[in-house]
Amino acid sequence: MSTKQLFLAPTAAPTIANLPKCNIHTHLEGSVRPSTFMELAVEHGIERKPSLDVVSRAMQVTGAEESLVDYLDKISYGYQVFLDKKSVQRIAYEAAEDAALDGVIYLELRAGPVTHSHTDFPVGQVIESILLGLHQAEDKYNIVCRLIVSALRNHDPKENIKLAHTAIEFKHDGVVGFDLAGDEAGYLAQPHAEAFSIARSNGLGITVHAGEAGGTDNILYAVEKLKATRIGHGIRAIESRDLVNLLSQRQILLELCPTSNVHTNTVDNIKNHPVSKFYNEGIPISIGDDDPITSRTSVSSELTLLQNNFGFGIKKIKAIQQMSIESAFITDQTLKSKLLQIVSAP
Repeated sequence: MSTKQLFLAPTAAPTIANLPKCNIHTHLEGSVRPSTFMELAVEHGIERKPSLDVVSRAMQVTGAEESLVDYLDKISYGYQVFLDKKSVQRIAYEAAEDAALDGVIYLELRAGPVTHSHTDFPVGQVIESILLGLHQAEDKYNIVCRLIVSALRNHDPKENIKLAHTAIEFKHDGVVGFDLAGDEAGYLAQPHAEAFSIARSNGLGITVHAGEAGGTDNILYAVEKLKATRIGHGIRAIESRDLVNLLSQRQILLELCPTSNVHTNTVDNIKNHPVSKFYNEGIPISIGDDDPITSRTSVSSELTLLQNNFGFGIKKIKAIQQMSIESAFITDQTLKSKLLQIVSAP
């Protein structure tokens, strides 16, 4: 595997770092601090003397990644320490803490709990542990945290049906959405339609990773059949005039993560990212950091990237925050109104 020049998002501009922000596309699994991994690895007897350099290279992009699968391999390295309630709670807390310190006031963290479950740590306990970490962060910081439960494309459809039912059990404790993630090029969404029907009919918001490593048909299926109101990434939508029109007409929000899209080779160069085109077409967008540790980024850095590379001024950046809150899976309208006031303030 050849190593190309590593693209990294810029350091956050102070004017953007100080803005109240919304992040509705970020993964728990890509938020594990290397230092935390090292401590937990020692604690669980995985490694005796882990090297920060070795761990960082294993968990973070280096420039050698050529596809979404390569990128996912980086993320999966951290799975080793998702072993028990205490560890998962800590990882979730730190993910929310990092977001709060970046100026995020509303966070929808997503995670795939089935991947981390085992006989002594069932799926329900994994979800509970994540929520405990998020609530802990809410108690300390000025941030509202919610959880999106991610089903994985490569998992048995029956497993994802069970996951949907388990997610619903936590609807009043902070679970607000149901997602499909994983290897889009290798696995179709169609086998998981029943899981999404169950989640949707029981009040969970629906978002689907599509049009990242797959084509426009995947986006259309997510919208028409899975009834997604948000699409994770959706970059390939730009290839279809009809699909662009559909997303604009129905106000389907695209959860864009520009730096990650370069790292997964979804776009070959940041200058070719269609973020401006989507915005100008009237498609609602959000800007997330996807896997902030993996991609060495933050929401503030991603928004600074938009400012530097695409000429997005503060007015547009605030408009993106408003779109994000409008499309967030917030059922409490009083909370939604309050958050909109905060991100819209002069």
